[in-house]
Amino acid sequence: MSSTIDDIRHHSNWKTLYRIGGTAPLITLSFYLIEMFAIIFGKEPFPTATEEWFLLFQQNRILGLLYINALDTLSIAILGLMFLALYVALRKVNEPVMTIAAFFALIGIPVFIVPRVVLLSAVSLSDQYAAATSETQRTALLAVGDMLTSLGMATPQTLGFFFIAIAGLLISIIMLRSDTFTKAAAYTGIAAGIFTIAGDAVGVIASSFANILMLVNMLLWLVWWIMISVGLFRLAKEQI
Repeated sequence: MSSTIDDIRHHSNWKTLYRIGGTAPLITLSFYLIEMFAIIFGKEPFPTATEEWFLLFQQNRILGLLYINALDTLSIAILGLMFLALYVALRKVNEPVMTIAAFFALIGIPVFIVPRVVLLSAVSLSDQYAAATSETQRTALLAVGDMLTSLGMATPQTLGFFFIAIAGLLISIIMLRSDTFTKAAAYTGIAAGIFTIAGDAVGVIASSFANILMLVNMLLWLVWWIMISVGLFRLAKEQI
């Protein structure tokens, strides 16, 4: 009897996790759409220099934060809950590979987030820049802003999503051996992972072509997130 009660509690706990994991990609998707809408339809021109960023933060702080993709910090962190739910859902199919996938996800998420958090310091710098009373102070603040921009937009961020893409690719391969998720979800994740890895590799040689691959893989990931969300919600309903 006690064993049966433990099993019921066990399934009930996973049911909650599956629901949370299914909600996570939908929140991430909504954040990405908000940022995309802001960049496309924003009333202020997209800054190309540190001083322009400082001025934008003074004129429209919310738009400035959306322009630097500040919501990415939250969205990628929340996405970690999806990977946790996927590990629980698929670990019995191939636990070693799922453990490796979880490792890459847990490595990629902080590597992606940290440069974004650093970049948010530009908001405080913009306030200091606006209050500066000498050209020397402004020049020094601009130099710090340039450094923050390079940290936020360069390799660390790309490398973080690269690790996350590896996790998604491995999980999608395991999906092919499970009835928990559709084959369409598995193949979409595999394609997204391959395009992401190819895009990072090509970016070293031809950045213009890499941008096209980046757009393709991002669309594939958005579709994959929706499919994963549907699968996790369905899995939650099947639990005791």
